[in-house]
Amino acid sequence: MTVFAEYAPWYDLLYEDKSYASEVDFVETRLREHGVAPGKMLDLGCGTGLHAIEFARRGWSVAGIDLSHEMIARARSRAEQAGLGIPFRQGNACETGPEHGFDAVVSLFHVASYQNDRERLEQLFRTAHAALKPGGVFFFDYWYGGAVLAQGVETRVKIIERKPLRLTRIAQSDHDEVNATVLVNYTLFCEDTDRATIRRVDETHRMRYWFPFEINASLKACGFEPLGDYAWLSGDAPGSKTWAAYSVARKSAAS
Repeated sequence: MTVFAEYAPWYDLLYEDKSYASEVDFVETRLREHGVAPGKMLDLGCGTGLHAIEFARRGWSVAGIDLSHEMIARARSRAEQAGLGIPFRQGNACETGPEHGFDAVVSLFHVASYQNDRERLEQLFRTAHAALKPGGVFFFDYWYGGAVLAQGVETRVKIIERKPLRLTRIAQSDHDEVNATVLVNYTLFCEDTDRATIRRVDETHRMRYWFPFEINASLKACGFEPLGDYAWLSGDAPGSKTWAAYSVARKSAAS
């Protein structure tokens, strides 16, 4: 059972305010700036497939991998409903698979921060490296350490009502500064107001925040040329106001 096993059925509703289309527009623009036009793309940690489907609609030949059986099942169903033949595979993004010859690899929504130490992070990077063709581009995001340390952690509550359902998510976080991780404890209450029933789901996610110097050292160790580190959805350097950052790297043409 993965960390998302109980969370998966409510995942898309909880993040329905996330603009996957505009994020894909941004990522595609950055990829084009680095010479990658729509071609073969691998989505590492694809979740329920929303990013992958948006890329496919823009002409990319996309494949997706995710550790969660539940997420992959939802991704396959969604792609089928959209009339898109996207090969989604259940698998570990930190283990090299049969995928190879891709023009681009993306790993979005903080997959890199689910890797809690440098060894795991570099396993993710090596999977991307093995999947890319020489000169291919790797784009991924993560929690930026400078912002986490500047802002600190807090308890957050999110409520979504879609009658007869009411979802309440409480996120309580503990900061382990020694190990540069944040333990996020999610409690989700799903109420059916018509039936007067309520279900509780508990999930714990351990997130590792990273700094660009760590990211770039690991990229180089895995055969990549770092191309830049930025605040999410911008071309600016990572800063203290934005937890999300992204990096772009190129697989060596000699690899």
